[in-house]
Amino acid sequence: MKITRRALLISGGIAGGGLLLGMVGLGGYVSTYDRREQQRSALPGKGKLLSHWITIDNDGNVTILSPHTEMGQGANTGLLQIVLDELDADPAKTTIQQAPAAPEFANSVVLDGFVLGESEMEGWTREFIGKAFGRGAQFGNLQITGGSASVRFTGWIGMRKAAATARQMLAQVGAVKLGVPFDAVHTQDGKVIATKTGKSVGYGELAEVAAGLELPENPPFKDPAKWKYIGKPFARVDLPDKIFAKAVYAIDVDVPNMRYAAVAPPPMALARVTGVENEAELKKRRGVEAVVVLDDVVAVVADNPWRAEQAVREAKVTYEANPDVPADSETAFKAKRDAIAAGSFKTIHETGDAASALSSGEVIEAEYVAPYLSHSTMEPLSATLWVEDGKTHVATGSQDPLSARAKVADVLGKDLEEVIMHAKTMGGGFGRRNTLSDDYANWLTHAAKIHQKVGGAVKMTWSREADTRLSTYRPGDVARMRAVLDDKGRPLAWHSQSYANIGAAPEATPHYKIPNITVETVAGDPTLPYAYWRSVDASTHGFFIESFIDELARKAKADPIEYRLSLMDDGSRHARLLKHVAKMSGWKERDKLKGSAQGVAIFKSFGSIVAQVAQVTRRDGKPHVEKVWCAVDCGVAINPNSVEAQMQGGIFYGLSAALYGQVTLKEGALVQSNFHNYPIVRFGDGPRIEVAILNSPEAKVGGAGEPGTPPIAPAVANALAALDERPRQMPFAPMV
Repeated sequence: MKITRRALLISGGIAGGGLLLGMVGLGGYVSTYDRREQQRSALPGKGKLLSHWITIDNDGNVTILSPHTEMGQGANTGLLQIVLDELDADPAKTTIQQAPAAPEFANSVVLDGFVLGESEMEGWTREFIGKAFGRGAQFGNLQITGGSASVRFTGWIGMRKAAATARQMLAQVGAVKLGVPFDAVHTQDGKVIATKTGKSVGYGELAEVAAGLELPENPPFKDPAKWKYIGKPFARVDLPDKIFAKAVYAIDVDVPNMRYAAVAPPPMALARVTGVENEAELKKRRGVEAVVVLDDVVAVVADNPWRAEQAVREAKVTYEANPDVPADSETAFKAKRDAIAAGSFKTIHETGDAASALSSGEVIEAEYVAPYLSHSTMEPLSATLWVEDGKTHVATGSQDPLSARAKVADVLGKDLEEVIMHAKTMGGGFGRRNTLSDDYANWLTHAAKIHQKVGGAVKMTWSREADTRLSTYRPGDVARMRAVLDDKGRPLAWHSQSYANIGAAPEATPHYKIPNITVETVAGDPTLPYAYWRSVDASTHGFFIESFIDELARKAKADPIEYRLSLMDDGSRHARLLKHVAKMSGWKERDKLKGSAQGVAIFKSFGSIVAQVAQVTRRDGKPHVEKVWCAVDCGVAINPNSVEAQMQGGIFYGLSAALYGQVTLKEGALVQSNFHNYPIVRFGDGPRIEVAILNSPEAKVGGAGEPGTPPIAPAVANALAALDERPRQMPFAPMV
């Protein structure tokens, strides 16, 4: 593989300050990076760390230190399965726990996966770039959970190799101890066994000596035919504590002498707070200790959460309106349409000559709109800060505990070592608890600033209204699609133009065999602060692409699935999934449905392909989704139970957005505030879901947490088009 400019920039530029160190200094700084030694130094007396992330004590107990946080996705169970198989560990003696929020446990494998992707780079270049990623992850305080990266990158690229490395080292020492050649032993259930005699020695007896060995460069992976845990249903390790109410969420944290803070934004969107007219009156309320004015919120600190929340709701906030916020949503989206019409685009994909092909026949056009969306995690955002033994402690649920720790240190003007992070289980994340930027981490910086103002122990919890109106949103996007069909009704040219703030080429480019494709985006002012939302660009471009291809199929008077199949290689993963979901759903019999219709969509994101058929009817004029059939190919499903659950969760999440979700502006203020006007699909109103998992062992392992979301909106839209009328703008059943 050639080294790309992007890989060089990331592996060199962000590693410890980049070229400021000089090329020689940079090379030395990168080449001396040793992740195992760094992690070992941060874990005194906690077992022998054989390879990064994996420790074994003298009793043979294996501890996996996961850099990923638990927010309901169950990723740590998949990581455990990978290590159990590749280490040949004893499941009764193996546990997985949260790694410290420390630079030594920054997770460079996520960078590795996203930048190098499908590459098979090996040798010195690969080693150097891997070390550069390690330095870069430390420099950027990167310990992120997101992008469906936990299992497919950290697990399959990082921990799998770490476990295989540790297994080989243990086998080497075990062979010597048993007095037999290395090729005369095998490993099983936490022991090294002499194959001929059956004599064995446990990992605990070998760990100390094995930890002193050099790491083997390319340890062999286990034969998939011998997997005992990978690819098999496995009970989620996080569920018992949740079922028996032992899991501690940020909202559960309680420390001595704690007071409570509640916040309220000004009435106008993105306005700057200038004061509180009735501050003296608020301070006279029972239990109220302080009123804190920050740039974008007012906070009240009181002796219990109810008093704090009731007081802050009575605050008469003075503010300066933000002149850049449009008066209403219509104005905001008109600006996006005007930007598309102005034609100042960036081309992110081009095949053939779409411009010429578009002039050769009838042009089919359509415009699609995706609104702003809130993440609306079920657990409200919360953080607690206190001082103990001269250090500031912070307890919160973050998708990146290390960057969260750094954010608090920055706000308080402290060194990282003066702040201790207690990362908690989360009731949903979906990108909202990402703390990589100040915008994303606003709830955490609010808590730190309040603590800084009033001192002592303070727990800040956002109300649902604060969460909705202080969120970072999925951007509102507009797409203009154009195509020309050939004499067989297949697309000869495809031209898409979208107003999108992230604009990732893979998600915006159709996966169909079309000879002439041009994909363009214009990225302007997002109006509202934006952040990664479950499936990111795929949630909007999936709707755009799969709606438009369905419109082309209907223009060609072709069966929507057969039409898609005609634009794919017959033996491809996409084609196999489409055929399977058609069979699952009884697609060929859909014309016999009475009062309902079926729609299909297929989309690849985060390394996985998902095809869905939605069966839709109307209740009191509103669309109702009766059932969804879902076929997923994520390469190898590490834990089929988790994959099925993630598909179900992704469908419900995407369906809430497709039917109801929108954040709108009216007279400069955000309209939505709580679940009465930002509703979600409840189980009683939701569809029955049937999931089929089709493995492709030859493919890379893909994600599961996000790929289930993109196909559901277009599948429902395509069903509605077959039922009565096609929607081109989400949501399809707006509540306000």
